[in-house]
Amino acid sequence: MNQHLKTSLEELADAEYADAPPTTVDIGRARADGRRRIATARLAPIGGGLALVAACALVANGLGGTSPAERPATMSAGSGDLTAGTDPLSEVASFGYVPDGYQVATHVLGSGLTTVILQTKPMLPSQKPGDLIPAELQLSSSATELKPVPPETTTEVKVKGSPKAYIVHDGDGTEIADRLQWQTASGSWFTLVAFNKIHGAQLQAMLVKVADSVTANGSAVPLPIHIDGVPKGATLGAASLADPIVVGQNPPAARTTLDFGDGKSRFISFSIVVMPVGSTDPQGGKSGPPASTDACKDSKGLRICVLDSHDGASGVDPLESVGGAKGLLDQITSLGTDRSNWTTHVLN
Repeated sequence: MNQHLKTSLEELADAEYADAPPTTVDIGRARADGRRRIATARLAPIGGGLALVAACALVANGLGGTSPAERPATMSAGSGDLTAGTDPLSEVASFGYVPDGYQVATHVLGSGLTTVILQTKPMLPSQKPGDLIPAELQLSSSATELKPVPPETTTEVKVKGSPKAYIVHDGDGTEIADRLQWQTASGSWFTLVAFNKIHGAQLQAMLVKVADSVTANGSAVPLPIHIDGVPKGATLGAASLADPIVVGQNPPAARTTLDFGDGKSRFISFSIVVMPVGSTDPQGGKSGPPASTDACKDSKGLRICVLDSHDGASGVDPLESVGGAKGLLDQITSLGTDRSNWTTHVLN
């Protein structure tokens, strides 16, 4: 299996979750665009930084909700295991140290990987003139090792409590996406990638310092909705919580996105998108006004939308069994913008 960084973390997951529906974004194209923008920015010369996962637009801090004793196990994307009380997102890890200005901003589940993204406020130039993007640290957890392949090279390092750890150098001369990989005591693996202005020995020292402080944390992440029922046969393909969407923006806004498929095709059948009323991009990236097959409602300060992405050519639309997007929307309860009221019992 080709696991070169240009195809990166998703390659491993795609092999293990080949039947899982994809995210709503062309990940390969987004990653390539991100890398190209970084390379162009650095040649400018300006420091570049786009997230390997966040640049894919998948769109938190684990806040409020239930106590640890009440938290159910999280579910696996693409598993079809939509059992009562399940929560699609987990914390991934706790951090004892993060560089100044970084904070946990996004949790992502997709293609079998769980990822937590730490961001700064927008501070780095992007390819678009006048536009700023955040510096980022991304930590992903996987069951097995992402083994480097030529032209990648490695440098062994020491990470506290790890039997094996090394820096992977991209090998294409750009030094854009060097990453730290290390095995945990349980045998699973962490991968840490940084997108900021530092490189070389300084970057390596920063990655190791962060990794030394990481503790695995599988606690469920509370979400602002409760769903009374998901259409029969629907399979979770991806989930994300961006909280905040933009670090340093006041008042902070959060976005929740759940993408579902029919478990058979590789197309997203429908999505649930939640954002505060009045926030930009209430449709989670879907351009233009809602289609006639979509449904939205405002409740307790949140706009909740069910977006029907079924194209009519890939089998039966799962939403038909619950009365379409409107029927599913009626089964979604808003828990409001107060994070202390959010729940880890997302699916009933």
